[in-house]
Amino acid sequence: MTTKTDTLLQAHENTHSFEVINRQFAHLLDEDVANKLKTFHLLHSLADGGCLLRYTDQGVRSRDPAIMPYAPFTRSRIYTASRQAGSWNTDSQLTLFKGRYFYGFANGRVDEDDAGQRVRVSSSDDAVHWSDPVVVAGGEEGTNICHKCAGICATDDTLYVLDRALGTTPDPAVPGERRFDSMQVHVSASTDGIQWKRVFSFDDRISSIYEAPRLTAEGRLMCAGAIRHSTKEEAARSITGAPGHDTLTSGGAAILLWPGADICVQPEIVPIPQPHGSVFPGAEASWYQTDDRTIVVLWRDDGGSCRLWVNTSTDGGKSFCEPMITDIPDAVSRLYAGRLADGRHYLCSNAFATLGDRTHLMLLIGDDDYRFNKAYILVDDPTAMRLVGLLKMNGYFYPCCLPVGDQLLVAYCVNKEDIECGVVDLTAC
Repeated sequence: MTTKTDTLLQAHENTHSFEVINRQFAHLLDEDVANKLKTFHLLHSLADGGCLLRYTDQGVRSRDPAIMPYAPFTRSRIYTASRQAGSWNTDSQLTLFKGRYFYGFANGRVDEDDAGQRVRVSSSDDAVHWSDPVVVAGGEEGTNICHKCAGICATDDTLYVLDRALGTTPDPAVPGERRFDSMQVHVSASTDGIQWKRVFSFDDRISSIYEAPRLTAEGRLMCAGAIRHSTKEEAARSITGAPGHDTLTSGGAAILLWPGADICVQPEIVPIPQPHGSVFPGAEASWYQTDDRTIVVLWRDDGGSCRLWVNTSTDGGKSFCEPMITDIPDAVSRLYAGRLADGRHYLCSNAFATLGDRTHLMLLIGDDDYRFNKAYILVDDPTAMRLVGLLKMNGYFYPCCLPVGDQLLVAYCVNKEDIECGVVDLTAC
């Protein structure tokens, strides 16, 4: 990973002077991959605008050789949206427990994060045929609580689901027409994946988690999380709030670091510096650790850069440098990073530099600890929402990945309606 300093100029109000702001820029893409991603985005954007470059050009998909090759990817359906059973479905999470795959997701009636939304879990012994999902939390009649699936993980004898509970109140002044009055992440446990019981609740300063904690090389669980502000004055001083987010409950970004491998204890909160120009309201980030034990965290930015940001830790997650903007494009969506069984690192995301265009689910792979040198499309078949709902959009997104031997399992949603699992054959990647 190489870095350089960009100089930004920001005009002072009512003056002719400028404030010079420096920030770090991280190169994480091999030059060939960077060029492919740029060309892919350019030609798709021109095609969407109806711009024909040459009469012999039959479109992006038919270019030979393909700009972005398709990885061998076998898809299966876990849950299909319907008005009767719930037309809003996302927050896919995936783990392996007692030789069986378990898939968690959030299931809502119509709109995103509305009252009555529940967490459900399905299972499979082959990642192809899935059981009917059971309810882990939520869905009670007359409740104003919304439940989100914040993560799923397991020990040898216990399966855990992280359930993010939100108190919702109708409010036409905010996107989605509701505000969140309370947020807390709970842990439910099961020994069979069918019967569930809440066993723990995290400090209410932790307002959001978007992926289950994983073990670092030092044997400590770790993930990213957002920290809620305690007062309106503290929220007003924050620069992390983004349009559409409740800054009173979506505060600063942080890394959550547990003392060991037990998820049912309070983690240490490691605040992350907020660099100029970036916005991490939900702390939607993912990470991997290199052979030299450097932890690399990649962050979704809601500040309009359409790039991922990155920061690192060399002390096992106890402290981190300030995040840097990278050359990895992003449609502003959730991502998932990790290490494959063969030691390579990977990133699954919507690596497309147009805000909200999540129609291309991609996989980047790196042989070098700090550089991605291969890029693939997992799925970008034409898709469109069938059922109307607030804050939904077309595409394949919000992945959660699970490496198993020479395969990579990818959990994701389709249009925030349908829930699917794909299997990548890594022998061809």
